[in-house]
Amino acid sequence: MGKSVPEFKTTAGTVVHVGDTLRLGRGSLPSGEFQYVFVPANVFTGSPQINFNSQMSNLSVRVKDLRFQPSKNYGNKTVAVVKANTLNSCVDLNAAEDAGEIVTANTRQAAVSAAAAPASVASFRSTADELLKIKQLYDQKVLTKAEYDAQKAKLLK
Repeated sequence: MGKSVPEFKTTAGTVVHVGDTLRLGRGSLPSGEFQYVFVPANVFTGSPQINFNSQMSNLSVRVKDLRFQPSKNYGNKTVAVVKANTLNSCVDLNAAEDAGEIVTANTRQAAVSAAAAPASVASFRSTADELLKIKQLYDQKVLTKAEYDAQKAKLLK
């Protein structure tokens, strides 16, 4: 369904093309499942939509197609059709990026900026809290080793 488009620019400014690779972050549902990365329902077989589970975190998927889907009820959206393992799946690009379910240069930059917030902004947080925060970002592969080391050194000064 929908109309194929050659590229899409998310609200965060990420430009996605057919053939690009997307890296999944973490599911945003309390269960750890993804809300915006899923195998769509199939009306022909009667199978329901299946959300990716937490084991799909940090998986890289290739964009096979970009589809613009107009909807009066749910608003217009553009989804990336991706191949994950052997399944064709969908990624609601804006929602997934906003929720951290896909990791992009723009979401990484926001995470790095948040981790590097000036002391006046984060004065209520202890150094230990900040170290835990950047360690979590590193473990989630939001920060590279170099970014993690730089932020850690800055905090320990």
